Amino acid sequence: MSCTLEGELVVPRLVRRHGRSVEVALVAGRAMLLPGDDVRLRITVGEGCTLCLVDIGGLIVYGRPGETGDASQWHARVDLEPDAHLTWDGLPTVITDAGSLTRSLTIRLGRLSSAVLRETLVLGRTGELGGRLTADTDVSDTIGPLVRETLEVRGDARVPGILGANRVMDSIIAVGHQEPVADVPGATRLELDRGGTVLRYLGDAAHDSPLGGVLLGGARLDREPAHVG
Repeated sequence: MSCTLEGELVVPRLVRRHGRSVEVALVAGRAMLLPGDDVRLRITVGEGCTLCLVDIGGLIVYGRPGETGDASQWHARVDLEPDAHLTWDGLPTVITDAGSLTRSLTIRLGRLSSAVLRETLVLGRTGELGGRLTADTDVSDTIGPLVRETLEVRGDARVPGILGANRVMDSIIAVGHQEPVADVPGATRLELDRGGTVLRYLGDAAHDSPLGGVLLGGARLDREPAHVG
């Protein structure tokens, strides 16, 4: 039975551990994301294990006004072995006016495994339009793809049919072998072709989202710990 935690830009901290389950907090190692920062999270949940991730503080993507530099990078890869389970209570990622972010989330599900997570993307702080964002989501199981989605937006050049006038996209993604996710008034429900649901809110303010507090009453604390690096 093991739990390995490693990180610099994002520092994982063990909150509690019981049997085959752990709860881990993700803490920023310094102010970020700055232009050129490259954050890569690799998360492996072992067979028969449960991992509950909790963000401590949201993520703000900074830039240098008037300069066009390298985009900040944030990429998370999650591998779940058979009968492994992940919950991830993510806090908002805010792209400031001068910020530019390339972001990806990749999840690979093993047999009878599951993942439930919240992702909140916000264009701009209060009074801002927001910068550039490219966000990719790629989820698959042992059969094939479950979710493949790409969002490309600029806060100062809104496109009808993408986010329109909205600056917040808040999502709960539930995939794999688990109980169905309940409807949430005010959120759109998207049923995947097999094995999952996406609940989504589009709006002007993250605090108006009905998805807050829905997620995840916490992972079941009866499974084997995991590896986060």
